[in-house]
Amino acid sequence: MIDELYVKKAYFIDSVKKRLIDLSDFLSLVVFGPSDLDLVTGSPSIRRHHLDSELASIDRNYWRAISGYNKVIVRRNRVLQRISEGFSKPPELDFWDERLIAHAKFISQKRQEFFEFLNFVEPTFAQTSSQTAKWLGDLSWVLKPSLVNEEKLSRNRERDIAAGMTLSGPHRDDFQFVYRSRNLEFFGSRGEQRMAVLALKLAELEFYSVKRQTRPILALDDIFSELDWEHREAVLSVIDKQQTIITAAERESVPKELFKKAKLVELR
Repeated sequence: MIDELYVKKAYFIDSVKKRLIDLSDFLSLVVFGPSDLDLVTGSPSIRRHHLDSELASIDRNYWRAISGYNKVIVRRNRVLQRISEGFSKPPELDFWDERLIAHAKFISQKRQEFFEFLNFVEPTFAQTSSQTAKWLGDLSWVLKPSLVNEEKLSRNRERDIAAGMTLSGPHRDDFQFVYRSRNLEFFGSRGEQRMAVLALKLAELEFYSVKRQTRPILALDDIFSELDWEHREAVLSVIDKQQTIITAAERESVPKELFKKAKLVELR
């Protein structure tokens, strides 16, 4: 039996080992799948991981910043635990606080810029029908940042020591899918949640295109289930303008008109 906790993945290109972040230089891909609904209904950590993955694939400086930040958090938490156990003194936090603030400032700035872009750009299928356009016009993504600075870390130091962990900073950020002031996590149908995630993916595709000056491939897994006719038409209009890979468990779930212009590969 293999313990998944100890399984390590390695990536190679032409027999040369690469980091996962390096693969974005060889293949630009935006993926939508059924599990992406967890971005709406799942925990904040799922949304943060997605956010970091997207920004790191576009900006190497962001990847360095978030990697450095995560290491600082681990080390700062160890010091906090040692202080609570009486083995260290609070002034030992000063060094880690300085490094944490430097990384956090950059990360927060890049995340804020990202969300400003998401809420400014019009997803491709917004122009396909008045109903879809109207729905998207009322949709937004709202960043809920946990900002830090020297004053805040100092003010919360005793609380952090008592908890044995850092309770504020970008590692506590979250974001929401909001439709007409409603958080879709709690007040959205499955269809609304699905379209909101797809809209996010298409906005991310535009962000990638602007920042990297290359257009990613769009991969859609089981996209047409749980969508009504109008939203299916909206998705089809996107496919007309975008190199796309579509996967489906059943052929019947894919609109028939798509077979006229797509290359079909059946796996048995």
